Amino acid sequence: MRKAIIVFSVIALMILGTFIIAGCGESTTTTAAPTTTTAASTGIKPLDPLVKVTVAFDDAPGTAGLILADQLGYFKDMGIEIEWKKFNTGADMYTALAADKVDVGRGITTASLYNGTAQGIRVWVVADSGTNVEGRNNYFGVVVRKDLENEIKDYADLKGRNCLIVSKGSINERFLRLALAKGNLTVDDVKVTIIDSFPDLNTALGNKAADVAVQIEPLITSGVDNGILVPFAKDASDYAAGQQVAVLLYSDSFAKKTDVANAFMYAHLKGVRKYNDAVIYQKGADMDQIIDVLVKNTFVQDPEMWKKMNPTGLNVDGSVLEDAVAADQDFYAGIGQVPTKVNMKDVIDMSFAKAAAAALGPYEPPE
Repeated sequence: MRKAIIVFSVIALMILGTFIIAGCGESTTTTAAPTTTTAASTGIKPLDPLVKVTVAFDDAPGTAGLILADQLGYFKDMGIEIEWKKFNTGADMYTALAADKVDVGRGITTASLYNGTAQGIRVWVVADSGTNVEGRNNYFGVVVRKDLENEIKDYADLKGRNCLIVSKGSINERFLRLALAKGNLTVDDVKVTIIDSFPDLNTALGNKAADVAVQIEPLITSGVDNGILVPFAKDASDYAAGQQVAVLLYSDSFAKKTDVANAFMYAHLKGVRKYNDAVIYQKGADMDQIIDVLVKNTFVQDPEMWKKMNPTGLNVDGSVLEDAVAADQDFYAGIGQVPTKVNMKDVIDMSFAKAAAAALGPYEPPE
């Protein structure tokens, strides 16, 4: 896989009405390292002949399962060759998925997903691709300017503050609104400023041009290290419990290729489990190898940051917080971006993740 050179390209993920994908508009194909792992004894069989699957390129930490499945040879073992496609914008990626020109992508659930479904254009939510980890500090959430940490300690203290988000009508605005609501506040009680770059949020906080931001890792940890910010005193598990930040997506035609779609998910979840071993639990004899692969293939290029930052949660069975996906639609409808709401059975298909998880068996954390 080509190593990304644009740091923090996950920014594109939050663009209004689009899905997040980083890139520049060309295609690449990676060469996976061989392994001895097979799925011959499971209910999901390796494909023969080899099948090419096109995957939208994204070098964010939430892509770790896909990256590891490719680089550790899990896709190859399942008879799949990955072709990575890069796009100029998230909107371009979503258009390609909706037109069945790309098989797999990842991103947040925005108005485009629900509006497309209402028009009979299907892009399926098939697995988790990013949540805050229960019991750990947020990888995505509200942060406060360092010199204000003793002034902004509760939700009501947000009143009148200059709050930064990278886009309106997205998960950024949703998290901010959820935090404000806990203090009986609305966006009318604060000043909301749009800065369309996550790194620039830290710059603004460092220059004391703003008070609060909705930020993402590893910029939260680096901001703490540099004395720029502190996490909000209230954890996202309080103000935004059960929120689905990002999801794995299948195009409609790919979802109909059941054998291929199941084989792909099987390999992907093997990669997700390796990620959990090395990053969530920070254990395993191959932990350093796993982190090295992620350093070379994501925008987080410091191996120590993988051990230090608050990790992106990737569910080992691919389970999506279905109520959260439905609540996202309600949010977008409430701000006028989704005129016609749709049934979640036309948006979410957990059959692939369930089949893959059953074939893999229960996840056992490393000792």
